[in-house]
Parts: sequence; C-alpha cells; structure tokens
Amino acid sequence: MSIPTRNTIDSLTEWLLLQIAEDEMKARTAGSEPWRWRVVDAPTQRDALVRPNGTICADSWGADRQETGFRGAETKMFIERFNPERILADCDSKRRMLARLQNLAKAWWTTTRSADEARSVIREMALTYSNRPGYRDEWRPDLGMRSLQAVSSS
Repeated sequence: MSIPTRNTIDSLTEWLLLQIAEDEMKARTAGSEPWRWRVVDAPTQRDALVRPNGTICADSWGADRQETGFRGAETKMFIERFNPERILADCDSKRRMLARLQNLAKAWWTTTRSADEARSVIREMALTYSNRPGYRDEWRPDLGMRSLQAVSSS
C-alpha cells in the first residue's frame, strides 16, 4: 500500500464531507423527525411508518395493494431506527470525528505513527461510501494489513 500524502487525505476528506452532506440533505428532505410504526385504518387496516405530524412515509401495502414486506418485526424496527433523526445525528458525529482526525493527522506535535493511524481511520470512515461515484481505489484501506493484525491479535 502506498503511503497516503497530505493531498490524498485532503481529497479524501473533502469527498467524505460531501457524502455526509448528501446523507444529511436526504434526511432533512425525509422530514428530520422521528418516525414510528402504527396501525392506520384508511382505506384498510395496515401498518404504516408515520411522521409526528401524521403524514404516512410508507406502509405495509404498496400502491398496487401487494405486500411490501414491512410486516416483519425486524424490518420495521430497522427502518424506524434509521430514520431521519438518527441519520442527522450520525452526520453530525461523523463531521466531529473527521475534524478531530484531521487535526491529529496535521498537528505539529503528532508522531508519525499517530498521524498515520488518524489517516487510516479516515480511510475506514470513507469505506462506508465506497459504492458511491467519486470513490478512488487509492483511498481503500489496506485490507491485507488489517487481516494480518486481526490474526496476530487472536
């Protein structure tokens, strides 16, 4: 694996902040308030994901009256848990962590090992978004090294 340069990490950080902003925008568009599942009666009784103002976000029946698969308890809990409110908190947390990592990677008092570790964590954070346009293979963490470390720590 090539050693990341400051420009590489700066480019990665800039790209990562854009991905976080995109997640935040989507969450705000979706309502930014917690959603809850409840049974609604109109036009027929069904489970619905409802915003606090009563607006239905999704329900267990599709437009063609076919089941959408939301009836499973695990599915409903997952969708409710990762609602806009949760995503906005996640975006805020990621921004704060990224700022701290950038400071650690660039501070004059930071050891080379600490700076490298901070850059490595930034790469790990970006891996979540590796399926999005603009992600570069050069940003990918060294998976071989992590596997070796996992084996040696066992």
